[in-house]
Amino acid sequence: MKLYRVLITAQTASFRYPNFISSNQLSIKAIPYTTIAGMVASATGDDKLVDFRFSYIFRYQSSYVDLETIYKFEKKGNSVNNKNVVQDPTFKREILFDCYLTLYFEDEKIANAFKSPIFQLLLGRSGDLARVLEVKEIKVVKSDKAVLNGTIVPFNQFKSSGEIYAMPKYFDNSNIVREPRGVQPFLINDGLGSFLEQPRNKIELFDMKNWKFTKFDNEILSNAYFDEELHSSIILRSLC
Repeated sequence: MKLYRVLITAQTASFRYPNFISSNQLSIKAIPYTTIAGMVASATGDDKLVDFRFSYIFRYQSSYVDLETIYKFEKKGNSVNNKNVVQDPTFKREILFDCYLTLYFEDEKIANAFKSPIFQLLLGRSGDLARVLEVKEIKVVKSDKAVLNGTIVPFNQFKSSGEIYAMPKYFDNSNIVREPRGVQPFLINDGLGSFLEQPRNKIELFDMKNWKFTKFDNEILSNAYFDEELHSSIILRSLC
């Protein structure tokens, strides 16, 4: 089978839990579907594009906690009023560090859009800038099992051990206030790990044989595919 693979790196990433209001903002340990939808929208310039199939593996080497303070400025015409500034309380935010994302798409146009994105690609917040290393057409083979580490899957389809949290698949931006769509319980599989040997090229950066997840390999029986070059499991799913 033919798929299109996109290799992405980022220095930092942070994915907030929906409906989680606290002075200590924890990060989801894998990329939510909403972030995938946002990256596709940024690459293609189409925020209504949700009818596509994808798979991914997200990895990071460590995490840390930073302090953030949000300042709100009042807009005055085409300028900013620096006098009426609202300062929110300082809070803690968990940030994932040294991140690697392997994306798979069926749609060639979507994959090729990552070669020259319309908008900046982000892994979470506006400061979590992502860099595309490669977009490539590949051949994958069928497999009867898959490793779930470093990804999020619908819990109703892939019942396994791990963190379970209800999240939307994507947001509908047709109204002034965006609305969540496809909310359901998801199984979150932590992507934390480390390289077995220091990578010398981009293949070794993304080869799963050169990576050890901190948590045990969460392997399940499933109709899946396998990337023989990067030794990666592929479970195609959709937002719709």
